Order: sequence, then C-alpha cells, then structure tokens
Amino acid sequence: MEDERVVASSAGDPRLLSSTPHAPTTPHNNRLMNLPPPPGHPLATYVVQVPKDQIYRVPPPENAGIVERHREAAKHKGKKSKRKCSRYLICIAIVLLVIGVLVSGAIAAVYFIFTPKAPNFTVSKLHVKQQKQGSPPTYDVMLKAKNPNEKMGIHYKSDEDGATLTFWTKNLGFGDFPGLEQKPEDDSSIFAIKIHALKNKAVPPNVQKSISDKKTKRQISLKLKFESPLVFNVWFLKLWKKDMTVNCAFRVSTMAQGTKILSQNCKTKLS
Repeated sequence: MEDERVVASSAGDPRLLSSTPHAPTTPHNNRLMNLPPPPGHPLATYVVQVPKDQIYRVPPPENAGIVERHREAAKHKGKKSKRKCSRYLICIAIVLLVIGVLVSGAIAAVYFIFTPKAPNFTVSKLHVKQQKQGSPPTYDVMLKAKNPNEKMGIHYKSDEDGATLTFWTKNLGFGDFPGLEQKPEDDSSIFAIKIHALKNKAVPPNVQKSISDKKTKRQISLKLKFESPLVFNVWFLKLWKKDMTVNCAFRVSTMAQGTKILSQNCKTKLS
C-alpha cells in the first residue's frame, strides 16, 4: 500500500491543502507512517482546487435581541404618540363643547331677558280738512305709542306710503309713517299720520255726509293700517330687527269738527 501526501505548493494559498489519507489510528499504523518511503517510489505532490462556496454569515444571537428591542421601542413610541393625539382631540372636543354650552346659555339668557315685545298703539284723535265739498280731503290721525319693553328701546323707521285709511272696502287714501324713537317703557310718545285722499276719486257718500253735516253727527267706522321696520336696542347695541304691521279699527262720532273716538281696537304684529 502506497502512502500519498499532498503538500501545499504555497503556504499563503488557502486553496492548497496538505492531506494524507488516514487509516485507523493503531500502533501498527504509526510505525508504518514513520517508515521511510520505499525505494523507487518518490513522494508525489498534488494540487487540489476547492470551489469557493457562497457562505452566508449567521448573525450572533445578541443581534436579534437588539433588533427586537428597537422594534418594541418603535411600537411603544407609536402607541404613545397615538395616545397623545387622542388625548389632544378629547381635550379639544371638551373645550369646544364647553364653549358651545356657554354660548348657547348666553344666547338663551339674552333671548329670554331681552325678548322683544310688540308696541301698543291707540288712536287719540282724528281731524279732517277739506277745502270745499267734493275736493280731496286730508285725514290727520293722531296715535299714541307705548313701549312695553323694560330694557329695550325701539327705533321706528319711516315708511313712505306705508299707511292706508279705509271705509268698509273703500280706500280713502295713503300716508307716510314718520320715524320715531322710544325709550324703554315709554308710554307718552304721540305722533300723527297724515292721510292724503286719492285724486280724481270721489269721496264715499257716507263719509262726505259725515264731513259736511255739522248739525247731525254721523258715526263712521274706519280702519287704519300702517307698517314700519323696527330695531330693538339696548344702549348702542342693536339686538333685534323686526317688521311691524298695525291694524286699528276705530269708530268716530263724526268726521266734522268735534270728533270723538267712540271705540277702537289696535293689533300689532311683528315678523
């Protein structure tokens, strides 16, 4: 049996390996290995090239722990930021809710304390002027206004041709509603509405008789309607804006001199 030895041709080349076939280690074999080679059989040298395999380096176990710690820290940070976000949102919602409740309460308090009440009107006098019989007369209606609001004043805006006077279904003429200022609980404001008769339109016979007949008093029932935009204010604050419509049905003793108001009923509507 021949011994074979592989000697590395270069000590620095890892691909060149020295190897000797190994037999089972026994004392007999040790003696054989120490013997010189037989004559006529020189020592043979072989070069064995080993293919360079692709080797994947396995990271040490402590690296897995580091990665796991980073992963847990990132999860914890994400949960923490979500909790902070949800807390901020809850705080903002609570603040908005409180503000809404306060504003609603303030508006309700202002509404109930400063609820606008419609002014009251009464017809105090009627004076008719006519140059001659059959000519268009002028009707001066005196009214008294009362502001029932304890804390709010009223500003009445003038309205051109915003007043009409009728006898049954006959329109006697149009007039302007004058502007007016009233303080809270003011019940002494007196103003006049001047109604101008329609031109080229005859005065109803009953009205003309009541105007011309100075001996016999002829009672007449009339209706006055006027409109005006209102502004309810507290000091310099304008709280409410309303449109006012007033309907007064009244009866006079005569439309000549010495007219007296026999009955009346005035209703005010705000819209």
